[in-house]
Amino acid sequence: MRLPPVIRRPCGSLLIEVSLGMWLAAMLALLLMRASLLALGSNQWTIMQTFTDAYMTREAALANRLPMADLVAANSPWPNAGAGEARFEAIVSLGRLAGGTEVTGRIVRFRVNSAPEVAAVGEGAPDLDIWRLHSVLTYQVGEQSYVKSRTILRTQ
Repeated sequence: MRLPPVIRRPCGSLLIEVSLGMWLAAMLALLLMRASLLALGSNQWTIMQTFTDAYMTREAALANRLPMADLVAANSPWPNAGAGEARFEAIVSLGRLAGGTEVTGRIVRFRVNSAPEVAAVGEGAPDLDIWRLHSVLTYQVGEQSYVKSRTILRTQ
């Protein structure tokens, strides 16, 4: 019995096939990496929005629970902007990202007297204190700078 003849491939064709396979695998890996980075980028935006919204909610809660006597005091957390350029400014921590990177922002607080000018018609004119408490948070994502603000109305 006779064996069939062995078909020989030209030398180097295996090397070309392996090279094409490696190139295809590398392109597929780059496409998957790009897709995962795009997904992480939008996730980072969501995380930053959550951090800043939570901090501004804390600011609103503090403004609402602060007693009026402490609010109008000389060392108030919301200085009176009507008395010049008085403002409270501080660098605050908004949270930490997954790698342990701390996210910070700059908070600016001030208050404005919004009481209407009431002409005293007679005895017993209402003594009304209306304050607008402003909290302005400035933070950065990459190269872009963003601002969030909350205004709380307090009356007495």
